[in-house]
Amino acid sequence: MADERPLTAGFIVGLVPVVLANALGWLWFPENPSWQDFALLSICMVVCFSNYLNEYLQFYPLQYSKFAPEGGVPARLGWFLIYFTPAVVYAGVWYKLGAPNSSYDLLVLGLYVAHFSKRCFETIFVHKYSKDCLLVSVIEIALFYSLGATVTAYNCHVMTGDGRFNFLDDTIRVKVGIAIYCVGQLTNLYHHYILANLRTPGSFRYVVPTGGLFGLVVCPQYLGELISWLGFAITSCAYGAYLCYVPMIVYLCARAHHTHRWYSTKFDNYPGTETRKVWPYLY
Repeated sequence: MADERPLTAGFIVGLVPVVLANALGWLWFPENPSWQDFALLSICMVVCFSNYLNEYLQFYPLQYSKFAPEGGVPARLGWFLIYFTPAVVYAGVWYKLGAPNSSYDLLVLGLYVAHFSKRCFETIFVHKYSKDCLLVSVIEIALFYSLGATVTAYNCHVMTGDGRFNFLDDTIRVKVGIAIYCVGQLTNLYHHYILANLRTPGSFRYVVPTGGLFGLVVCPQYLGELISWLGFAITSCAYGAYLCYVPMIVYLCARAHHTHRWYSTKFDNYPGTETRKVWPYLY
């Protein structure tokens, strides 16, 4: 794999939209940051570094899907709990903060809960599983997403202060953000549907995915997820949402990197370097 590009390439590509959003004034950060602001930035950096060590360098990777042994938790139940938990955490934080009901608060609440509600729907009606989940993996992934839910909810509904009530005045930003969010959700859903229908009924054998964007990237479902989180961040304008998007770049690019390697070792006809991992033509 002489043409294989490092994780930093995928990370830089994912950061480009953040830089552009900041240049357009679509990323709000306080002029006089408090210790909480620096605390959230520190959490983001720690999670990014942890994802790099654990998922890319494989110090302690999350064990699920093709990278895990058989577990003891029914897969459909395990994944439902993984996606249901952060939605409940976000709604719970929002409620404990006084259930703010401005148009802005309700919009970001709706978009966040809709994302994980879609994932719960896919868990029940779309995905087909070849093995059960490890209990420790269910707990770890649910906690990972719940940390993001807590940071995002707190930042969107408290740390933005009174300025959050004016964030919807920029209708162009809001429309662009929602459009990007929807494109990402549909991209993610479509490729999950393709993955779910690759195998013949009753078969648990892995096959090389084809169709959709699979000819361009190994994990277009990850591409869709990153696009949707970027759209959410743009819509909210809150830096906390961007702080959750950035670690997801590292996490999903690293997972895609090892998925790429796994396919390359398991299938002789795998296209290898002709296919990128997440970002078409780039990484």
